[in-house]
Amino acid sequence: MTEKGYKELDCSVLSFQFIKRESEEYWEQVNLDVFWGFQIQEGSKWKKGLSEPQLEDFQKNLGIAFSEPLKNYYRTMNGLDKPGINNNGGEGAIEFGTTFYRYPEDIERIKSQIKWIFEDNKVTDEIINTQNAPSIIPYLGHRFLILDNEGAILSMYGNDMIIWAENLSKGIARDIFPIHSAIEMKNINMNSFWNRKVR
Repeated sequence: MTEKGYKELDCSVLSFQFIKRESEEYWEQVNLDVFWGFQIQEGSKWKKGLSEPQLEDFQKNLGIAFSEPLKNYYRTMNGLDKPGINNNGGEGAIEFGTTFYRYPEDIERIKSQIKWIFEDNKVTDEIINTQNAPSIIPYLGHRFLILDNEGAILSMYGNDMIIWAENLSKGIARDIFPIHSAIEMKNINMNSFWNRKVR
């Protein structure tokens, strides 16, 4: 993906279709790095996107209303057809596991990730109600979409948080391709609930 293509990503279905085509071509030949963490296997393809009834079920299962960018993402693709591979830095047995979360296969893991972030940040039901804390949802590992009108992506590991991307399509692209484009911070409201917790 070129820098120009990256900068034009806008979370439309067309943008996610573009990511899907570009990433599948990119994964045709993959050189795995020797480090800890799950990497995409060579020849991986995106699974078929979700239908509208499946999207409704997904939202009901989580008790969360999805934003249009999140719906567009899951309408286009729903995780990968091969598990991620973790070579444990070359020091241990190779493991296989989830990379991009799928529905319904990863629903319990998604719930667990959300619960962990809320608990580690002491975000109670009272705080959610009084401070209008928006819902969050992970799409890959510790990458979370903030479900507010801004839709920024934060990398959230407990209470350790950084801004990862301005929107979901750019977040996914940064996780797949060697993107070196700077995050456009002027478009991100650092006073919003979750962004205030960024360190």
